[in-house]
Amino acid sequence: MKTSNQNNTFNAFEGSTTKNVLGAIAFRYLPFWPIFVLTIITSLVISYFYIHYQTPIYEASATILLKDQNGGGTDASVLQALGVSNSAKTVENEIEVIKSRILMQQVVKDMGLYTQFYNKGTFRNILIYPSPVTFVALNPDNVPDVGTVSVSFNYLKSQKAIVLGGKKYPLSTPVHTPYGDYIINPTKEGAEMQFKGEYYAYIRSIKPTAKTLLGALKVASAARNSSLIALSLADQVPARAEDILNNLIRVYNEAGIAYKNATASNTLAFINERLISVTKELSTVEGSLADYRKQKGITNLSAEGLNFMGSGQQNVEKLAQIQIQLDVLTQVEKYIIKKGTGSALVPSTLGLNDPLLGQLLDRLYSTELELTTISKTSGENSPTVNAIKERIAQIKPGILENLHALRQNLIATQSRLQTEGSRNSEQLRGLPQKERVFLEITRNRSIKDNIYTLLLTKREEVQLSRAASVADSRVVNFAENKGGPIKPIPLNIYLMGLSVGVIAGVIFVLIREQYNQEVLFRTEIENATDATVLAEILHDDSGKTLVIKDGSRTVIAEQFRALRTALNFIGIQGNQKTILLTSSVSGEGKSFTAVNLAVSLALTGKKVAIMEFDLRKPKISKIMEINQEPGISNYLAGLATYEQIILSMADKKIPGLVILPAGTIPPNPTELMLNGRLDVLMAKLNEDFDYILIDSPPIGLVTDAKILNKYVNACLYMVRHKYTPKYYLNLIDHLYSNKELTNINIVFNGLKMRGVLGGYRQGYGSGYGYGYGYGAGYSYGYGYTNDERVKQSFALKVGGAFKRSNQK
Repeated sequence: MKTSNQNNTFNAFEGSTTKNVLGAIAFRYLPFWPIFVLTIITSLVISYFYIHYQTPIYEASATILLKDQNGGGTDASVLQALGVSNSAKTVENEIEVIKSRILMQQVVKDMGLYTQFYNKGTFRNILIYPSPVTFVALNPDNVPDVGTVSVSFNYLKSQKAIVLGGKKYPLSTPVHTPYGDYIINPTKEGAEMQFKGEYYAYIRSIKPTAKTLLGALKVASAARNSSLIALSLADQVPARAEDILNNLIRVYNEAGIAYKNATASNTLAFINERLISVTKELSTVEGSLADYRKQKGITNLSAEGLNFMGSGQQNVEKLAQIQIQLDVLTQVEKYIIKKGTGSALVPSTLGLNDPLLGQLLDRLYSTELELTTISKTSGENSPTVNAIKERIAQIKPGILENLHALRQNLIATQSRLQTEGSRNSEQLRGLPQKERVFLEITRNRSIKDNIYTLLLTKREEVQLSRAASVADSRVVNFAENKGGPIKPIPLNIYLMGLSVGVIAGVIFVLIREQYNQEVLFRTEIENATDATVLAEILHDDSGKTLVIKDGSRTVIAEQFRALRTALNFIGIQGNQKTILLTSSVSGEGKSFTAVNLAVSLALTGKKVAIMEFDLRKPKISKIMEINQEPGISNYLAGLATYEQIILSMADKKIPGLVILPAGTIPPNPTELMLNGRLDVLMAKLNEDFDYILIDSPPIGLVTDAKILNKYVNACLYMVRHKYTPKYYLNLIDHLYSNKELTNINIVFNGLKMRGVLGGYRQGYGSGYGYGYGYGAGYSYGYGYTNDERVKQSFALKVGGAFKRSNQK
């Protein structure tokens, strides 16, 4: 009931259903097990075909190790001495470099991945790798996006050719095709294989091909706080995934070496330029020193002069180094300015040990290299080119600002050294004139000689570094596939298919029952109204009118006996004898219930009268196969006597049962009921009979039941399973709450078995109700009826087991 369900979680008759979730699930879904079997099998079959016709994806993985920038290696120390590399490589930066578009586009070019060959299959196309032929584009940057092109292979001894788009092209020769200019070379594997079936070539430009491969590439740190980098690539062919990863590592290392060599070459150019100038200056100074010695006849200097000369020489050497650094800054500044209008060499940072400047120059060089590469395939005003130019424009102001700060520091140091040199020169003036001039010339010669020696040393170091240039990483594990495919994984697909099958079955049950607009469950009645559900009556498939007779032991006969017993609990005994049967709409089983309940009462030896008071649509007369006229309407109209409308059923072997038929269908049944003769009739029936059953019209359609209510002691309100609309339950609750009908009790009629193989022979325990009448507390199953020859089904056994556990 509505109230009891809200306040109580335990019902003495139901058992602890709220505490047994497994039993509730079994009760709701087990009767539909064939549907679940069907949906699960269907889902598993679909999963099977999905697994076998889905393209398997394999994954290859590789590992590289970044070299320790602080490890003190020979090449690292040389570069640091030269100032060629001022910024250490970090794992995060190198991960982004490996994932860059430029590197992957180079891999696509080197491997010719802009052309792929597929074998046409029934359900999926198979990628052929290695390809029987390779397409080497004469202009890779201009490979068009063509898509699929039909291909035929023809390897004859006398002629080697390929048919592409219906036209024959020779192999190993530059050819012009509608899809670009290529040299089509047979591979070693292709020459040894005979390909049968239909094929097609898939031709795409480099950029989208590289973008697709980058989407399948994963690059991450292999371990925390380490310089290991793990690479993995998913692809249809494991061998191709391995080759792509190995080539990506190769291109990455080559790009690093190329960057080192470019920087070293520019450093050499700068040193050679300076050497030419210093050589000329050194020759001039040495000539001047020789002339002065000869002219003045100088052979030795005093100790004091030598000290002054040594101090001044050190000072001048420092000034020379500062001058070199200032020249380097000038070269860098020219590079920054020239790159805005045209090409320029990458500058050397010889002698500069500022980490920030090195990082900024690295970023500028990498961005300009990307601009140069993109400009070859994109227009000058394309969005990509403009975006890169904006990044360059944002980097340059920072570099110029850093250069300005470095220049100011160097100029300040130069000014200080010059002041110290002036002070030293004043001290030299105290020496004899001839000795002083000689010392100045000698000091100048030593400075030029030291600069010359330094430049020669640096040039040798740079040449050695360039000759021994190696990548900043080494391969720890070359690419290797994991063996089996990473998707689809059969176990996961089958588990998903199983889950989908179960969910589909649950959805079927919910749509069939939960969202049904008719009443299906007793709990729906009890949740909607406080009126008592007095009894449950099974649906009868036999087609018999009378389902109860003396000695009958069928389930439905026992249910009517249970209903007969339940009448005592609602006060039908003694002078309280009149029962009204009504419903919400026509067809809910009022007449069927009235007749069988009356027969059940008559079998106990009681005198029972049935009043066929549905004067608009009478059914009892047809059910009992008796004459409808004269009847109640004739009596109420004064056209028949009491004795004329009382028909005994003794001839039908039902002694004690009397039927008052409806009579002639009147045009005004409501007015006829209010003319006063009904009071007399009811009084007479109360004197003559032990029970009076009134079969009234549906109260949801007409008001006859409310007129008859003053004569009755109880009302049996019929609700038919899977027939009565749910919104009529609100009408029942309204009638009960407002007491418009006396002592309303609900009979849940026409219960059918749940599930797709329903039928009451499967056992009432798997039905929609609780399987008991009011006060009964038990259910009727096999062994108690005449149907003992029918064996219980598997669903009944399991459902009964759960039900027994609920009732404990």
